[in-house]
Amino acid sequence: MIRRLIHAAALALVAVPALAAEPVLTVEGSDFVLTTPDGRLTSADMAGVELDLELEGTPLTLRIASATPAEGQPHVLLLDLQVRGADGKWAPLCDADAYGRRLGFPVAGRWAPDGSYIRDPNSWFLTCTSGSQGKCILWGYDPWRQDKAGRPLDRHYQACQQMVRADYDGRGEPHTRDGTTIDMQDDIGLQKWDSVGDPEFGFEAGWGPDGAVCVARTRWPDLLKAEDLWKANPRLAGDCTPETARAKGALLFTRVKIK
Repeated sequence: MIRRLIHAAALALVAVPALAAEPVLTVEGSDFVLTTPDGRLTSADMAGVELDLELEGTPLTLRIASATPAEGQPHVLLLDLQVRGADGKWAPLCDADAYGRRLGFPVAGRWAPDGSYIRDPNSWFLTCTSGSQGKCILWGYDPWRQDKAGRPLDRHYQACQQMVRADYDGRGEPHTRDGTTIDMQDDIGLQKWDSVGDPEFGFEAGWGPDGAVCVARTRWPDLLKAEDLWKANPRLAGDCTPETARAKGALLFTRVKIK
């Protein structure tokens, strides 16, 4: 599926309730769960609710202004998250995405220092539709869901992070630009090519949780030449087609406009 990528910095701050007192706020998958003495509320019930949180040691008051099911992924509720500033005024938590939305949602789990995602039901973070961590869930790679064979999608979710950022060698360094158009496909049928037969597109790479498994061309040669990447990472060189990438364990595949 052809996507226009906005490489915005994702808001990935591990969040915990400010105090271990009632009510208790947790996250299940991509849904807030607020447990009170009177019952249990989820994101769908929490429009207008204000939450006193602590994000990386900093107190924060967050308001859920609205909740709307995501198109194509109705189990994900896109939340209009507002933060109260020192002047008492409310402002969007998220930057605008490619569609002008300033929306976000919570995700259960956490990130390791090396940038890998860890399924952890006792931790959660906030993400926005403008960043890779939210984008990949909206494309179907929700790490708390399963594919048709019953396998968790967390490995696809991690591979998608690398793909969005064009982090070929998995070292955490992006090689892309805002607004880059790519076409993507995966090995489980969630996303399929739209650019087959289009001479403007060529195969870029196959992607796994640790980065690319092979690279046919780089997304932006003026940012990183394929020859330089291959020299520094010989494992990424050589024949690279969707078939050879799949044989090397790729989960996602990308085609890009030929520069």
